[in-house]
Amino acid sequence: MLSWLDTARECFSDDYGSLQRGFLTSVFALIVGLERVFHLDQMQDVGFALLTGNARHCPSRHDVGAWRRHVLWNEVDRFCHRTSPWELLHNQDVLMSFDEHSVPRWTKKFVIPKGYVTTRNKFMRCEKLYLGYEVNLRRFATIKATPGNVELRDVSGLLTRRVLRYGQPASLHALFDAGAGKSDADVRALMNQAAATENLEVTLRACRYPSRVERWKTLPPAAFTIYEEPGVCQGAPPKEIRIAETRTVLKDETEREAVRTVVCRQVIRGPKKDRWHPLYTSSSDEAGKVLDTFRLRQHHEQGFRVQVHDEFLNAVPCGYDKDSPDRHHPRFHRGPPQLMGWLACLVYNACAAFADGLSPALAGKFVDTLRRTFFNLKGDLYCTPRALIVYLEEFPTQDMLVDYIDQFNAAQHRVPWLENRQLILSLSSHVPRAEP
Repeated sequence: MLSWLDTARECFSDDYGSLQRGFLTSVFALIVGLERVFHLDQMQDVGFALLTGNARHCPSRHDVGAWRRHVLWNEVDRFCHRTSPWELLHNQDVLMSFDEHSVPRWTKKFVIPKGYVTTRNKFMRCEKLYLGYEVNLRRFATIKATPGNVELRDVSGLLTRRVLRYGQPASLHALFDAGAGKSDADVRALMNQAAATENLEVTLRACRYPSRVERWKTLPPAAFTIYEEPGVCQGAPPKEIRIAETRTVLKDETEREAVRTVVCRQVIRGPKKDRWHPLYTSSSDEAGKVLDTFRLRQHHEQGFRVQVHDEFLNAVPCGYDKDSPDRHHPRFHRGPPQLMGWLACLVYNACAAFADGLSPALAGKFVDTLRRTFFNLKGDLYCTPRALIVYLEEFPTQDMLVDYIDQFNAAQHRVPWLENRQLILSLSSHVPRAEP
C-alpha cells in the first residue's frame, strides 16, 4: 500500500495538495467496502480517518470526488504500468485471458457511445474496461479504459503486445472470447500475430454463425472423441462431451490457410439441442488439452464478478467530460475510470496474496469474505508519541493471524502521514504467542 502511494506521488501532479487524501481514500474504501463516494458523508469511523491521512475527521466526498475526476490519462497510464505485476510474468509460461467489462451509464443529458452490456442483454450507453488476467496465478495484469463503442477486437492486439513487451514471458498463450473474432479479418489478424511472434499462441472462441455451425455439424461421428465429465451436482448423470478437430477456411482464403478449429459438442439429454463450442487456435496441443486450457478463462469471469459485487466496479467515475461544450459529443477522459478500475485490480491482487500467505484453506477466497473475516473488525486505538497501537477485539479466526502479525510488527512499518509513527498490531492476550 505504501509503495502504491509512493508510485502515485511520482506519477501524479498534486497542484492542490489532495493527492494523498484522495488516493488513500480510494484504496481503503475498496478494502472496507464503501460502495459509493457519497457514502463518505455518513462515515464517522476514527480508524478510517487515520487510514486516509487525517487523525481528526473522515474525508469529504467533494474533495475525493474532485481529485478522482481530474486525474490525467497519461499520469494514470504511467501509474498503471508501474504498479502492474510484470515481475510475476517474467520468464514464465503465461496463460492470460483478455476480456472486457461494460460499465453501464444511465445518463440522458450526455449522448455517449453505446455498447453491448451482457448483464442487461442489450445495447446501451456504457464505458468499457479491458483487462488482462493471468488465469494460473489469478491476478490482474493490465487495463485499458475505452468508450462503449470500442470492441475487444479493436484492442486485442494492443493488449497482447503490451504483455509481451513489458512482462517478457517465456511464452504467452492468449485467450479471447468471441468478441475478438467477430469477422474473419479479426481472426486472421490474431493468427498472423501468433505466427509472427515466436513465443505467442492464441485461442479464441469462434462465433457461431449459422453457415459455419452447419459445416461443423456435418463432421462424421468417427471424428469425435467422447469424454465424460461429472454432472452439475452430486448424483447427477455425467455430462457427455464430444471433441473433434477440423480446419476452417476463412473468407477469401484458400485451404492452405485454413485455421485449426477444435469443435466441442456437449450432448444435452432430452428435447433440447446440443451445445456447440468451437475454438480457433494456433496451438499445437491435443484438442482436449486446448479445450481444458480455454475453460480456465472462467477464472477471469469470476474475477469480474468479484470486482462488481465486492469492489463495486460499476461505480467507477464516468469517463465523459461533463464540462464539454457540446453535450451531444462530450469528450472522453479515460483517466478516472481507468484509475479506479485499476485500484480495484490492485486490491484484488493484494487480497489474493494475503489469503494465500495466511493459509491454503483461504486460497481463492473472495474480497468480501476476507473483509468480513479479517478487515472490518472492532478494536481500540492507542496513539503514543512514537507508535499507533491497534488492539483488536477477540474474533473467531484470530489464531490464523498470529504469525502474520508477528512478521508485520517485526518489519516496523511506519505511517508517514501520522508523524511517522510505528504501526503495531495486537491481538487479544489469551492467544498463544510465538516465542521471540
